[in-house]
Amino acid sequence: MPTLNQKMAPEVLSLNYPFQWQGLEDFRYAKDERGIPCVNMGRKWGLQYNPITIIQFGLYNLQRYAQHLGNKELIAVKQVGRWLVENFKPWHENMGAWIFQYDLDFYGPRAPWISAMAQGQGISFLLRFYSLQSDETLLEICQKAFRSFLHPVEKGGVVSKFPDGAIVFEEFPTETPPHVLNGHIFALLGIHDFAQFFSDNSARTLFDDAIEGLKQNLHHYDTGYWNLYDLHPTRRLASPMYMKVHIQLMQILYEMTGETQFKKFAQRCQTYLKNPVSRIRWFFRKVHEKVKYG
Repeated sequence: MPTLNQKMAPEVLSLNYPFQWQGLEDFRYAKDERGIPCVNMGRKWGLQYNPITIIQFGLYNLQRYAQHLGNKELIAVKQVGRWLVENFKPWHENMGAWIFQYDLDFYGPRAPWISAMAQGQGISFLLRFYSLQSDETLLEICQKAFRSFLHPVEKGGVVSKFPDGAIVFEEFPTETPPHVLNGHIFALLGIHDFAQFFSDNSARTLFDDAIEGLKQNLHHYDTGYWNLYDLHPTRRLASPMYMKVHIQLMQILYEMTGETQFKKFAQRCQTYLKNPVSRIRWFFRKVHEKVKYG
């Protein structure tokens, strides 16, 4: 891994993160006195800081700032950057992480826990924020956050395996790894940003290996009429909103890699969404899931 004074890649990351939230997320959450989103996690936990939501709020405002140069968006970006620095904590081994301080009943992680999605998107945000605020602390944090992608779940990292042994990065690192599709891909985008920013060949190799693994396992998420949200034993279908997330992420991966498999997967997802029979099958399957799993 390069040292911090090593020359950066000549292409500085664009403020425009490739994923667009318009039409998918409006970030209308309760906010604290600094404008940081807080998510209602139910009666037991109440309002909580969700690192993923906070980071996405920051990336969203970075996009808006890049387009409009608005002061409101810049203030939001700086507040998110400040929160991420203040709340980045030491983790297992030599890692650092944004730690979740509440339990999730369905998937089963118990506080404290970390997420590959938060680690990846946190890296993506801070490397872009660095172009607005050249603080070496931001780069040090990204280096430590990246280390979570080098350790398996059982050792405090976020790396798991698909059934064929290919690596997958866990949004919810638990004993029964769910392999959440969007969480894995958002983590991949962070690894790609890290490799590009630092000209890091080992990170690039990790990204390439994970892309090959995803190509070999993508069919597991396709039911023939709809997508699975994850590979959890419950085999839950994605919501129509998450189908749109999958479509956009597949298009991004196609543009990054040129792999036509991702383009074709996105096209199948679009076909499923437009097919009334597929939507009816999705509806009745979701009713069944609701009755069975709550």
